[in-house]
Amino acid sequence: MLSGSGGQILALSGVAHVIVDDISTVELSEEDQHHLGTVRRLRSGDSITLGDGSGGWRTAVLRLREKGRGRKRLGLEFTSEVFSESREEPPIIIGFCLPSLDRASWALQKMTELGVDRVCLLHSQYSSTRQAGLEEGGRELVRLQKVMREAGMQCRAAFLPRLEPITSLESFAETYPTCGACTLGGDSLLELDTPVAVGPEGGFTYSELELFSRKIDLGRNILRSETAAVVVSGVLSLQRAGLLG
Repeated sequence: MLSGSGGQILALSGVAHVIVDDISTVELSEEDQHHLGTVRRLRSGDSITLGDGSGGWRTAVLRLREKGRGRKRLGLEFTSEVFSESREEPPIIIGFCLPSLDRASWALQKMTELGVDRVCLLHSQYSSTRQAGLEEGGRELVRLQKVMREAGMQCRAAFLPRLEPITSLESFAETYPTCGACTLGGDSLLELDTPVAVGPEGGFTYSELELFSRKIDLGRNILRSETAAVVVSGVLSLQRAGLLG
């Protein structure tokens, strides 16, 4: 594996990007074949990139391969070594109090595009009461991870965020003792190096706010939880890239 990309830029190195568990495989899943061949209408000879979601990626071209009984399937022919990207520092960690799953899916797409490193699903007094299926390996957690994979493919991400199973606000504050909480009228601004908890539209209770040493202000309007999560992710991502003063 080559450290760095040797001048190659992932986002410009192919017409599509696929994230897989093993970037040494020349076989594509049925789902990825359908996406590339039917949805994207790519054909044999088209160039794509293949990544593992953990910084490793390489270039390849699509090739038609015999599947048997006259049928063919899309496979891969590698055209580069494996490149290894370095993670940006510091990591961006968001605690996200769960709204509905549809709204959570939308927010997770955007957080993936913005380069968030870790998302911890949280339940609080006023968040969604749903927790079933969001435990480690749970059906809904796997579905949300799939949403993030698809978003990572769309934006040509070298890294996918780690989506943590749902846990309590108290557990998040214990794990990240320097974290801040977003709240109307807070006295702190967003800063790198500080994990951030984004609450539900009803906000945090007084006792929940006491868990956090920093109260972060996002402006004078009350934001939907998914809007607040995207605002926080965007600001921190731009700060980390040196694009904000």
